Amino acid sequence: MGLGRQAAEKLDLPREVMLDLPLISLTGREEMTIENHKGLTAYSQEQIRIATRAGSLCVSGEGLRLKRLSAECIVIGGQLEKLEFLR
Repeated sequence: MGLGRQAAEKLDLPREVMLDLPLISLTGREEMTIENHKGLTAYSQEQIRIATRAGSLCVSGEGLRLKRLSAECIVIGGQLEKLEFLR
C-alpha cells in the first residue's frame, strides 16, 4: 500500500482527494458526474473520453451531451450504456 493511501486511511481523508483519483457518481443511466478529471479527450453523441489519473475513462451511449464542463467536474447526460477505463 502506498504512502498516500496509508495517510488517507489514518487521517480519515477522502482517497480521491489525497490520491488525485476521479470520483464518479451515477444517477441511474441518465447522468454521470466525474470529479478530479484531467480534461476531455474525445466527444461525440456516442462516446466521450475523459483523461483521469487512473487512465482514460470511456463513456459510451446514445445522445450523450455535456451538461457541465468545468475544471472541477464534468456532467454527462444521455442514455449511458458502458463505462470503462482504458490504459
